[in-house]
Amino acid sequence: MPTNSTIGFARYQQQDTSGRPTNDLASIILFFSVIFIILLSVVFYLWITRWHKVPAQQRREEQVEDQKEIDQLVQNLKDQVKTIFRIPIVNMIYILFTKKQHQQSHEHRKVYAYKLYHLFSLVCIIVMLVSLVVLIGTVASSSSQFNQGPSSFILQTFLFVFVLCVNLYLITRQRCYYKERKELFGSDDAHMHAVYKTRFKDWDSKMWTNWVQIAILIIEFFQLLVFPLRDLITVNLFNTNGNNDTNDNNNNNNTNEEHGNFFDLVTIVMNAGGFMPDMRTPTWYTYSVWTVFTTSVLGLFIAVTVHCINIWRPYKIPTRWVHWCIPVTTLLYIPVLTTFVSSAACQTLNVPSNEFSDTLRCHSSDISQQLYLWTSLGGYMIAYFLLTIFLTSYERIPKHNEIAFKSISVAFIKNMGKLS
Repeated sequence: MPTNSTIGFARYQQQDTSGRPTNDLASIILFFSVIFIILLSVVFYLWITRWHKVPAQQRREEQVEDQKEIDQLVQNLKDQVKTIFRIPIVNMIYILFTKKQHQQSHEHRKVYAYKLYHLFSLVCIIVMLVSLVVLIGTVASSSSQFNQGPSSFILQTFLFVFVLCVNLYLITRQRCYYKERKELFGSDDAHMHAVYKTRFKDWDSKMWTNWVQIAILIIEFFQLLVFPLRDLITVNLFNTNGNNDTNDNNNNNNTNEEHGNFFDLVTIVMNAGGFMPDMRTPTWYTYSVWTVFTTSVLGLFIAVTVHCINIWRPYKIPTRWVHWCIPVTTLLYIPVLTTFVSSAACQTLNVPSNEFSDTLRCHSSDISQQLYLWTSLGGYMIAYFLLTIFLTSYERIPKHNEIAFKSISVAFIKNMGKLS
């Protein structure tokens, strides 16, 4: 067994080193139990807010309001997609190289006003493509048994650059979208006004939706706290093990074992509180990656299919059920994206030149390094754009004293959460 002294900050990517026996069947049962608990929580939420002690007339009125909100969501989603994925390159080249700005059309003047957003978006695309090319070349070379170069460091560096540019690209395009909306609606946006009216000192404690919103905030707090806590644990364990190399005695070893058990307990509690459990076994890793990837692709397929059919024949497929997906998407946003990013990061370490590669949670004879790396990156792209655009397109007008957030605030929180 090779030594693991050089693993450093990547220690959290190792398989469980507590000495407890691992059981693949237990991993599978626990994995699907978490999914079942999440689905059961959603059903309870819908029952308590939609059917429990709700008169039939009020239920029908709420269904009408839900449909209006979803229609607005679909329209906002179409506008966002148009802004995010369409960059007026030809018009931008024209206005940048012409000096007759006073003779330009309204469309050209609009492009000129947003030129910095468009230019930065193009820079992000170029850097993404360069990073992707480097990743492809490095992965191909690292699979060779004769390669002993720093392929893992290169993979980690350009993976970070690629993910960062994807985030910055979407943040930039969404900023452009919200600026266009502000110019279009001005200060008459009903969604903004309604959100500003509610304060934490006068929120209605009798509304179930407010308690659900608070529960979601607590869960998201746990989700975001996992990352700095994980780094803190890793630093402490790494420094402690480094001291043991020079001061080898039984007292230090016992203390380190106690610290390790405490850190394991804290990690389990934080992961469970944030709906992000991880047994750090190859079986758990395989099931989590493919489940999240399949769900993301299926979600994209359903969204595109329903939208295309409703364009062909309006309201052929009802869309009121989309309202039920919003709390689920909010809760699973960070766990889904973290699964992809953590998987890709683990695969950048899973190269023959790393002496600790066979101790990683993503290392197994059944796991192809290239397949899982590209699956993770592709899944991240699909899930990040799909979930972020979906959540930030939901702009309902909240009830009196109901806790709610502006869609632009949701976009900021989600994007900053991923950058952290």
